[in-house]
Amino acid sequence: MLDGLITAWVLFAWGAQAAVPWRLPGAEPRDRRLWAFAALPLLFAGILAAFWYVVSHPDAAIARDLFPLRSSRPGRALLVLLPALALAGLVAAAGWRRMEAAGWRIATAFGLAFLAAASWASELVRTGEGPASAPPAFALLVACRLTLALAAGEIAAPGRPLLAVAGGLALPLYWLLLPVELAELLSAKGQLFTPGAAAVLLLASRWVPPRLRRPALAGGVLLAGVFLAQAADLSQSLGSSTLPRVFSLPGS
Repeated sequence: MLDGLITAWVLFAWGAQAAVPWRLPGAEPRDRRLWAFAALPLLFAGILAAFWYVVSHPDAAIARDLFPLRSSRPGRALLVLLPALALAGLVAAAGWRRMEAAGWRIATAFGLAFLAAASWASELVRTGEGPASAPPAFALLVACRLTLALAAGEIAAPGRPLLAVAGGLALPLYWLLLPVELAELLSAKGQLFTPGAAAVLLLASRWVPPRLRRPALAGGVLLAGVFLAQAADLSQSLGSSTLPRVFSLPGS
């Protein structure tokens, strides 16, 4: 359960780096001020949570050359993008009153680039020493995780959720894209309910009454995090690749 909470928190903390700035042009000054001072704490809280997870599962990170970070392409991308995103956060904190729409869009671009690299690395850790996916399937799994993170980030965004529906649709697609051995093991462990309930909550959060939108979205993200963490644990337990070496994961 702790791994699920950590995974859900990372989805939220890093997804917000792209989802929130996109919604800030034209938003109320209080919303812009709140995000300007919350962006960096959220970013580094997500980093601490991800570090805790990796320390708790070192074999998975080492198996995919993510420790140290400079050993892999997604790791090197994170080493470049993290300082850039932190600098964007500092600029927003110092000048949010004068930032125009273009400034928030630039912050969104940094957040999205960082989130893409983080989703890539996270999916490699999820795979660990378990069955790997061919590059096209792996790229789609990363895209699904990225979409879930953007939906999670909308918990902190002003206004009605826009990406929650995409996040809800990404979960069943993620399930279908998992290696067959892992999907069968998840099914045998009774894990079909968790992603199903998460998808329902994410889809419903778009249309429920305003006071229920964020609770529904947060509940869906939490269940999605539990599912992703369970998939990671079971993948690691399988401990063998389903594909020849020629189909090794990108960046591994």
